[in-house]
Amino acid sequence: GLLGLSTLALGLAGWLQTAVLLPLLVLASLAAAPQTLSRLRAWRQAPPAASAPRLVRLYLGATLLLALFVALLPPTSWDGLFYHLTGPRLYLQAGAIRPGIDVPHFNFPALFEMLFLLAMAVRGDVAAKLLHFLFALLLAGWAAAAARRHLGMAHGWRAVLLLLAAPMTLSLAGWAYNDLALAFYQVTALSALLAWRRQPHRGWLWLSGILCGLAMGLKYTSFIAPLFLAGLLAWHVRRRPAAGIRPLLELTAVTTLVAAPWYLKNWLFTGNPTYPFVFGGRFWDDFRAAAYAGAGTGIGWDPITLLRLPHDMLLGLQDASQDVTTGPLFLMFLPLLLAAVLPRWRRRLPADAGALLAFVLVQYLFWMLGAVSSAGLWQSRLLLPAFAALCPLLAWLWHDLARFDHPQFSLQRFVNLTVALALALGLLGQTLAWLPRAPWTYTLGSTTRAEVLARDLGAHYAALTGLTDVLPPDAVVVFLFEPRSYYCAVDCRPDSILDTLAHLEHVHAGDAAAIAAAWRAAGVSHILLFESGYDFVVAADTPYVAPQDPALWSRLQAHLRRVADWHGAYTLYELLP
Repeated sequence: GLLGLSTLALGLAGWLQTAVLLPLLVLASLAAAPQTLSRLRAWRQAPPAASAPRLVRLYLGATLLLALFVALLPPTSWDGLFYHLTGPRLYLQAGAIRPGIDVPHFNFPALFEMLFLLAMAVRGDVAAKLLHFLFALLLAGWAAAAARRHLGMAHGWRAVLLLLAAPMTLSLAGWAYNDLALAFYQVTALSALLAWRRQPHRGWLWLSGILCGLAMGLKYTSFIAPLFLAGLLAWHVRRRPAAGIRPLLELTAVTTLVAAPWYLKNWLFTGNPTYPFVFGGRFWDDFRAAAYAGAGTGIGWDPITLLRLPHDMLLGLQDASQDVTTGPLFLMFLPLLLAAVLPRWRRRLPADAGALLAFVLVQYLFWMLGAVSSAGLWQSRLLLPAFAALCPLLAWLWHDLARFDHPQFSLQRFVNLTVALALALGLLGQTLAWLPRAPWTYTLGSTTRAEVLARDLGAHYAALTGLTDVLPPDAVVVFLFEPRSYYCAVDCRPDSILDTLAHLEHVHAGDAAAIAAAWRAAGVSHILLFESGYDFVVAADTPYVAPQDPALWSRLQAHLRRVADWHGAYTLYELLP
């Protein structure tokens, strides 16, 4: 967290050069070295904990190794090429963090983007991806520790297995996203507050606030975590409310202080601390707000759909991100979770289990509200903090099944066999998806970076690198229906929320000549149309994204000259004078 905030400060000061950032990283490493070595010595001297069965260790090693090879490939993930890596690349090129870029996501809380920037300055974008992979390991470590400390288990391997067996976890680990870090900060903030509840030492309370503040430095939606923790604290002191005032104020103050730099930066850059939400700001109006929100595109309040929602979400049905799923184990253990709230079983649950269950429920209800209103918010990865918190709970329930065993039938053994089958099929699927990409060829140097990107990104990479061949260095290119611009070497203006053409139609009342004149006035020289994206939104007639007049693009072509196209997917036009 301190590294990210320091990088932000250097960026605002205009000191984003490797000569400055590398010493910062070295100093941070030296400062952390004594404590790291002390922890390692304590870990080596500690009595050995109960280890996982050999087959479980082999499975975890294999699945992590496959994921690591993918993480070592050049970045190709959607949001990474859209803004997680693009913002840091632009800041490094400019040597500073400055306002004036019409990509609202660049003004989201950007703690992890600052860490990406630091890694890119020192080693490159693959190093940035590995930072996110590291948080998969940290999250697994938390799951094991939570099973032992909060639920009294002798070991935590079941919790780790449930977490890493979910395809979502290791898919995200190979991408330059921030979801794993967000989940880690939120669940560790919860753990710190539970530790304070057992032993009311100020250090635990402050640590919880720091972790909440770091989470709020990653995504706006993380505000649900400090709200929940404040409620949990209030519930803990409900019989003596006066005693809770000071801890609540301290938790709130620490969280606010740690999160504040991102919101102050936004206020200075845009006049809106939560840009672009609530108060609007530069490049934003009601039309764009409606385009981004996608209000009315969600599942609505149909009772049957809401009852099916956990089932559909766990199976990845209707998910806006079809490439990340939770896998079958969470669905298989869902009946156990429901049974855990029955009085007979609830009495056996450890004391901290209630807080974990409440955290999961609040996260789920918050996510459900988003899915009800907007199809774009139906993304199971946004529930990763809840899934992480579920892992130790489900591990405890899984272990507790042994008390239902009978001489004629062992329920736990039956569940173990079912889990083993699911893991074997999951590992087979992961391997079959891994083999065609042959990531080892890049790691060993027999395949070049350009060859990997051309294979994985196809026409997108061909178009963005091809722009350099056909355009002068001072060209300014507006993208239509394409938000990814990471591999663009000229001045590119991505279509960040896919509303560029529809918004221009709205502002200029559908006048093609006026739209072309507006582009000229903004210094635009070329237009890059993503043909597939345009065809998709027109066919879907997406509100605020598809032009209301289907003939608008045809009329605009009277002001354009076709320059090049790539595989029929991208077409470049020159804006006529």
